[in-house]
Amino acid sequence: MLDSERRKLQFENQSIIVASSEKMLELEDESIDVIVTSPPYNVGKQYSTTDGSKGYDDQLSQKDYLFFLETVFKECNRVLHSSGVFFLNIGDSAPDQGKSEKVVEIAVNSGFKRLQTIIWAKSLFGKGHFTPSGGERRLNNLWENIFVLVKSKNYKISPKKIGMPYTDKSNIGRYSEEDLRDAGDIWFIPYEVTTGSTIKKGHEAPFPIGLPYKAIQLVPHAKKVLDPFAGTGSTLAAAHQLGLQGIGYEAFPREKVIEERILNNTFTPQNLPLLPQLENYSEITTMMLNHLMENTSQEEIEAIWNGLKKREKKQFLWSINDLGLEPSFLEKIPIEKELFNKKKKD
Repeated sequence: MLDSERRKLQFENQSIIVASSEKMLELEDESIDVIVTSPPYNVGKQYSTTDGSKGYDDQLSQKDYLFFLETVFKECNRVLHSSGVFFLNIGDSAPDQGKSEKVVEIAVNSGFKRLQTIIWAKSLFGKGHFTPSGGERRLNNLWENIFVLVKSKNYKISPKKIGMPYTDKSNIGRYSEEDLRDAGDIWFIPYEVTTGSTIKKGHEAPFPIGLPYKAIQLVPHAKKVLDPFAGTGSTLAAAHQLGLQGIGYEAFPREKVIEERILNNTFTPQNLPLLPQLENYSEITTMMLNHLMENTSQEEIEAIWNGLKKREKKQFLWSINDLGLEPSFLEKIPIEKELFNKKKKD
């Protein structure tokens, strides 16, 4: 794409630059506070333009692929503030195990320091969306990496901004004066419900809005957010939800899709349970959580709820209260008024 063809799409406080992020000409040095992105995986996925014509080539040679990422990551390093944080999401594919390590190594070679790795769990207890890839040769991948990268020691994060209540309340006063704990480095974030390219909104590999939403919140005083591989605009949708300015680069944008995702999505922030916490709860609680997180239909949820015993309903209500999941999870459940009032009194 020629520089003369660069243009900007504006959706309230979110901007999409229609150009490759190999040259982020619109951004000044150290002007960005947070970067959240997931680069192309180089596995032949389809990235098409609004009119359906072919876009980015996702089957480069490994040498060309890594060189392309290095060019973008060097630009990311240039525009990220010295106190900023870069969240790089990438997983390994069935035919290319270890690719994620090659990618993060390129990021390090581009000037970043590797802080830690967050595990994004996409499926739990057999529930949640992932692409089956194991067959008879290997196990399916149920998780991906979110590499946390920084430019210098001049950074801070706020873990309790996305914290969770203590399961063992005796820890209050021992580790913290408030009922809030660091959520840790395993994030269970299910995909939004997907039934093919129609629901995926014309993009083969969008990550859920909940991922950048959690990542951005970790960075205190963040004002400007960047996604150099904007795709359908998940990162910008999260920035919009948080009232921050977002900037994305996308050489082959699907404009209506991006606008819908940023401005009209139905994303509701939810503190999903930590993996260790789930071990403390009953099968009924786990079953109900699975259905709620899997976007089971309202009719099915109501039928399941109405089939529970009163004791089981109370147990579930206590559990999600303890997990800090109210009120969003309760909105889908036809809770009897007297049961809900009794729970509040208890």
